[in-house]
Amino acid sequence: MYTNWLLPKTTWKIYLFKLLPNNMVASFILNTKAEFLKSRRTAAFWLTVVGAAFVPIVSSIRLLARPDHFIPVFKKDPWLRIINDDWQAGSFFLLPMFVILVTSLVVQIEYKNNTWKQVYASPRSMADIFMSRFIVIHTLILLAFILFNAFIIVTACAVNLFQKGYYFFDNPVPWKTLFALTAKLYFSVLAITSIQYWLSLRFRNFIIPVGIGLALLITGFMIHQWEQLYYYPYMYPAIFFVPDFQKKAGFIYNAQVFDLIWFAGVLLIAFWDMATRKEKG
Repeated sequence: MYTNWLLPKTTWKIYLFKLLPNNMVASFILNTKAEFLKSRRTAAFWLTVVGAAFVPIVSSIRLLARPDHFIPVFKKDPWLRIINDDWQAGSFFLLPMFVILVTSLVVQIEYKNNTWKQVYASPRSMADIFMSRFIVIHTLILLAFILFNAFIIVTACAVNLFQKGYYFFDNPVPWKTLFALTAKLYFSVLAITSIQYWLSLRFRNFIIPVGIGLALLITGFMIHQWEQLYYYPYMYPAIFFVPDFQKKAGFIYNAQVFDLIWFAGVLLIAFWDMATRKEKG
């Protein structure tokens, strides 16, 4: 067991985090909280809120503008229809684009404030720095999912208040279906988060990881008819949502397997690259 007096006075504070497991956990929690505090009221946070509200609000305006057309359409299973419509509008392009942007914005906080040197010079392990920011990114993504679903429900109820012809109040919200769809779509962006996180750590310039991510996303739409599309991580949100892909035997299973492979493999490469690279920023 390590004790403080085994270390020189000038270095024990630096190594304490790495040597004492209890302090390591406590320090990791504190540092992760600090990362959350840094992300408050930043562009990443407001992108999460505004991005989650965009599609449901536009969808509600559409329903209010054309009740003569949409009331018959939404007569049967209105909640399932509005949930599928809104998520379909968001999952193809907006969801992966949000992940690309929010990942880069979180990593860019230190670069923007020119404090990245202090972060790497602090008595924190590379794993602490690496994982604390990655947790913040995934928390914002989960927050976006929660807010998106909340906005769907709130805006649908608001539509029914203004236009009594809709049937949202007459039907229960399918919570199980909503949760299952949310979990499936969150799983679909895991590979994208690890790839974009590595790119954002690798390049200080905000435009480079965003540009690469956008190019890879657009490429995915160009090759969407490829029979082995399950290899391509930027199309997983579309693959997991579109029913046509589910009709292909083993297609969704292959996409799930390669999603995990991409996620774990690139995350390990990103950590190794950050830990061994001499120039961190």
